[in-house]
Amino acid sequence: MPSCARGLTRLLVTRGLRLILLEFTAVGLAWYFSFHTTKYPPSLLYLLMTLGPTLVILHAFRMAKGPVAGMFVTFGRVPFFFYVTHLYLIHAIAVAAGVAQAFPASSLMVLHGYGPKGFGFGLPMIYLVWLAVVPLLYPLCRRYAELKARSRAWWLSYL
Repeated sequence: MPSCARGLTRLLVTRGLRLILLEFTAVGLAWYFSFHTTKYPPSLLYLLMTLGPTLVILHAFRMAKGPVAGMFVTFGRVPFFFYVTHLYLIHAIAVAAGVAQAFPASSLMVLHGYGPKGFGFGLPMIYLVWLAVVPLLYPLCRRYAELKARSRAWWLSYL
């Protein structure tokens, strides 16, 4: 490999105040720039990487039957309702967990990241909370989906 090409394969990446020297082959450099996406604001590549596989999976499971498929359909009929209710439920769980850890409840009524020092949980506990919240909200979401199906109120279609 010529020295010019070797020089081009070295990339200096700035992340915060840290400088990291990464060495790529020509193919590796192409892959790096191909997948250099941003979530906020969403780049077109980010949307393609997330929505594309989702649409393929949705098409593959479109004709699925059974109780598990019915649960996914229920959540799919009321996505905004699930989103809003899960925020309040998780916040209530977080405040209860903080109070159980001897933090005052008033110190937990702040924006994310501004809570008291030492409060928080690891990823395994977050997954356990997620596994508890989804089944807890399923009956509420099912009843709301039934209400939406029965009612002809125009505003229910937005929730």
